[in-house]
Amino acid sequence: MHSFPKKFNFIYQNHQIPCELYPPHHLTKKRKISISLTHDMILKIRAPKQTAHKDIMTILEKHGSWISQQIDKRHAKQTHSKPLQYTQGEEHLFIGHSYPLEIEENIHKKQNIQIINQKLHITLHHNTPLKVFALLDSWYRFQALELFSKRIMQMHSVIPWIDWENCPPLLRIKKMTSRWGSYMHRDTGIVTLNQHLIKAPLHCINYVILHELCHAKEPNHSKRFYALIAPIMPHWKSHQSQLQQQYGALLHTPTPTENSSQS
Repeated sequence: MHSFPKKFNFIYQNHQIPCELYPPHHLTKKRKISISLTHDMILKIRAPKQTAHKDIMTILEKHGSWISQQIDKRHAKQTHSKPLQYTQGEEHLFIGHSYPLEIEENIHKKQNIQIINQKLHITLHHNTPLKVFALLDSWYRFQALELFSKRIMQMHSVIPWIDWENCPPLLRIKKMTSRWGSYMHRDTGIVTLNQHLIKAPLHCINYVILHELCHAKEPNHSKRFYALIAPIMPHWKSHQSQLQQQYGALLHTPTPTENSSQS
């Protein structure tokens, strides 16, 4: 007699994902294997009773990228559904992926942040939520400046209406509560991008950058404006929708205060 659910772990890109194996649902085909993600971040797998464990693992490996994306999407919604505490193990976003904080308090080491083993490893002299926030905020700003600058310059091959050699657009990083970016016409164009955009997936970042650079030619959101975007990025609507639905809450990420950060 089989006992269900059968529990095991699936490791993908250094992430350990808990799994529960069940027999097929009576309404589905008996030979079909299905995978779903529960609200508790558990992979629920339904497979015929005679299915070998190695065959199940092979299927999970095959769908590893999809599984990882679903987990990141779920984390994106959950991470900002409540105020961030900036404490050990809390999930934080970076370029569309969710990383738990691994905080090391050490007065003898240089304060820095590194991604190690799929974790945001934070070394700081005094571990308080406010100091973790300050260091993390500074790191996000630096990463945003580095990545956004590169992505803007990589647009030169698809955007001929900007004089990239003599007047490349200037970049500003700013926290904004109502928009992801803006474009200002001056002697040289100024692209202002939201610092929180660094937490969104790369394709969403590329969409916002392209959107703002198209304003260099078409200031308004006219048909001509969207006619510039579509040939370069055919799936821009899905990127825009994902940014609004899954990452819109990032625009309203509050800054912790001394009172809220005291333990």
